Amino acid sequence: MHAPRVAILAGLVALTTLVSSERSARAASSTTASPGTRVAAPAQRNGGRQRPPEATGAFTCDRNNLTVYTGVVTSYRRHAGETSLRIHTDENTNERVLLKHPGTDDPSARFRMNGEPFTLADWTRIESRKGVLRDGTRASAWVCEDGQVLVDWGVRRES
Repeated sequence: MHAPRVAILAGLVALTTLVSSERSARAASSTTASPGTRVAAPAQRNGGRQRPPEATGAFTCDRNNLTVYTGVVTSYRRHAGETSLRIHTDENTNERVLLKHPGTDDPSARFRMNGEPFTLADWTRIESRKGVLRDGTRASAWVCEDGQVLVDWGVRRES
């Protein structure tokens, strides 16, 4: 009587594993771009947590103290000493992020573009003119419990 139930459960586990593997393979192979375009690698996960892009400089934060907000940037203000962002997240929340950069109006040391270091040429990809963000620009803001922030621009929406 129990043998058929065990066989059915074993079959369901095998089917679930197969479907999960096929979804992962499709997601890994779906990243394409035209020549010369940088494409963000899918966020790497470790035990269900996303890993932030590699950061150069002083951005160090234990993943247990890190939150990420990914979505469309709906407000962007860049001033000497700080830049503020409001992100309408893919989870349908609105989050305010404050990025400190004392003594300068240039926050690019804390920016990435599709996971890569932010370059001078990347400014035209996110701003139509200095301080004015292009409509529909997406970003992931990695916010550490201690106030550190790293912003990765150009991220795509996961399907």
